Parts: sequence; structure tokens; C-alpha cells
Amino acid sequence: MYHNKQIGIPVDPISLGIEVVMAAIPFIMNAINKGKPSPNDWQGWVALDSKNGQPIGTNAITWIIKDGQSIQNEALNILQYIRNYGTQDVLTYNSYYNRTITADDLANKLRRGGFENEAKQLIQQVQVPAPVQAASNILSNVTKSTSSLLLYLGIGIGLFLILKKKK
Repeated sequence: MYHNKQIGIPVDPISLGIEVVMAAIPFIMNAINKGKPSPNDWQGWVALDSKNGQPIGTNAITWIIKDGQSIQNEALNILQYIRNYGTQDVLTYNSYYNRTITADDLANKLRRGGFENEAKQLIQQVQVPAPVQAASNILSNVTKSTSSLLLYLGIGIGLFLILKKKK
């Protein structure tokens, strides 16, 4: 045991060493884990896009088109992002990268990350069969035409009634 003459307290060097090591453990663990992949990285992407003045979805797109330390972790983060925010900010033209990200780009990353089923589901959701799309477009146009016709008919009847009362 060592006796510190300045403060008058006996000091055990082994105990002191253990206390220093124990106090340093959180800092050491933080340094080791810093930069490691996290399945929750996606949670900061929108704020980071806003902070950097980038289109929302840019960080997600970065993870789609670039590979880092863990493709599996990147794919998991991308999945989490699109489950929470949808694909509208991802499967679109991005002015930061000056390119359009396609469903195939996203599905490729998901497959390489081990998410084969999710990649298939994404492709199925995005690729609507042509006959179904055509029928949907026709129905939409008919609805618009019918709405316009009813509006004009209503205006015509209203004008007729107003002019008839004036006579």
C-alpha cells in the first residue's frame, strides 16, 4: 500500500488501477462501436437530408447505390426506411445524384443484402400489369369526363332557371 503524503490518504495502486480502467470502459466501448453498422441508422436520414439541404430520400438513395461495410445492414436500413416513409422519395429522380432510382436498383440492393422475398414483393408492387393499368386509365378518364359533363349540365340548368325567372 502506498501512502500519499500530499493528501494523507493511503492509496492501493491495484485498486486505483482498477478504478481507472472501470471508468474508461464506456469511452473505450464507444470508440470501438463508433462507425459500426446499426440497424437504426435510417432514423436520422430525413433530418440529415433536411440539414444538408438535399432532397428528402437522398441518404436512403446513397445507401442503395453505394456499398459500405455491411450490405446486409444497409439493405435492412433501407427496408426500415421504406416501411416507414414509403418509396416515393426513393424511387424517383434525385437532383443530388442527377439520376432516377428504379425499383430494379432497390431490389438489387435488397437481394444482395439477403432480402430476396422483399425484393420480389417490391418488384411485384411496382410493376402493375399493362391491361390493369390501361383499364385503370380508361376508368379514370371516364370518371373525369362524367364529372365535367355533370358540372356543365348543372351550370346550364342553373343559367336556364335564372334567365327564365327574369322574363
